[in-house]
Amino acid sequence: MISISIVIATYNSAKTLKQTLDSIRYQTYKNLEVIIVDGLSNDGTMNIVREYSDTVKKCISERDTGIYNAFNKGIDLATGDYTCFIGSDDCYYNYTVFDTIVKKMSNFEDAYSFGVVGINGSTLLENHYKIKCTNEEIFSGNMIPHPGLLFKTDILKKYKFNESNKIISDYEFLLRYIIDGGKIQFYDIPLVYFSEDGISSSNIGSENWINRLTEHISLLNRFGLQKYAKNHIDLFFPITQLDSISYHFRCIQKIIRSKFGISDSYKKYFKFWKRHHCNLKKCRWCGRN
Repeated sequence: MISISIVIATYNSAKTLKQTLDSIRYQTYKNLEVIIVDGLSNDGTMNIVREYSDTVKKCISERDTGIYNAFNKGIDLATGDYTCFIGSDDCYYNYTVFDTIVKKMSNFEDAYSFGVVGINGSTLLENHYKIKCTNEEIFSGNMIPHPGLLFKTDILKKYKFNESNKIISDYEFLLRYIIDGGKIQFYDIPLVYFSEDGISSSNIGSENWINRLTEHISLLNRFGLQKYAKNHIDLFFPITQLDSISYHFRCIQKIIRSKFGISDSYKKYFKFWKRHHCNLKKCRWCGRN
């Protein structure tokens, strides 16, 4: 039976963590190792962790230097055949989802990518993220949503995350893995409900957006993939054009899509995703807290 380690990095996550852990507690697939890496929360997060002691197998609470430092600590503690990461404000799709995906993992590939469904906290509309990317698309800036990724644990222990990056160490990890010949098996099966509440901080022109763009181009230069840097810039606008009319028009479009929950993958067809509804016992989007 495949064993899976689930790493959850927390810091003052008391408002949402119960929903995350509840979506694991009632999984029909039981060979799960839940690892909490807490950054010394002071809001009652650890009280919730103790409440779910039947679910959380390992927990440390100490200062860290950021999310990637916390992830690496979780990787060090992981003993499952595979390891995945979920945010402390996200949750799993339903209570049978691990039974479902494990059936697809019988060939023991090195890495799997499953579906991620974003939830807009304002509109409660769902956004189904694109999970399948070619290597060229990844080099050009597309990132496979990491909550839907499962890697063999020994691969994660080999590569780990570069803690010197502020934003895109998950992307760098994926880049190094693929450059070394790594493969990913894709399945369009929803695994995680992902909170989109923090996505606005990455809007075009924001500090996070500029940092992400800068770090991305630096990575491509470091790995000798400069030809893809232009593709990435063309996707988002170069920093030098931040005052252009076209840039501001693009920003307005993005704000509208964010506000009304239009999926990026379907925006050209002007289709809306359905309003969120699930059968989880705890779901803040459905009003079951």
